[in-house]
Amino acid sequence: MRITLSIVAVFSLLVWTPGSALAKQKAAKTEAEPPPAATPLNACGCYRDAQDQCHCNKGKKLKCECENDCEPAGCEEQRQKQQEKDAAAALKRIQQNDKKKQAEAKAAQAKKNKEKAAEAAKKKAEGGESRWK
Repeated sequence: MRITLSIVAVFSLLVWTPGSALAKQKAAKTEAEPPPAATPLNACGCYRDAQDQCHCNKGKKLKCECENDCEPAGCEEQRQKQQEKDAAAALKRIQQNDKKKQAEAKAAQAKKNKEKAAEAAKKKAEGGESRWK
């Protein structure tokens, strides 16, 4: 029984392995030879084929300068991350400005309170002496 199971397992490995290897070779071959370009390369290093599908040259350094056009994969995510960074920087700047304004307002209020207290003390000193004499 064990020998039979072993033989079946080895046989199945021999049968299925070359098939998957051939499939990988075919996939690699189709990816290695992109279809001919129907349009010229754009600023990103990409082009469209006759079926209007986008293809990018893999050997070159690709740029993300072609928004809403044929562009390399990952450019949209890159743009989204940059927008999030810009938004976070703007929010931080706004918070720092608010904090600075609050500190200035607090200092101005403390100065006002100090002036009022000094004025009240002055009136008390002036008014108190003449009143009780």
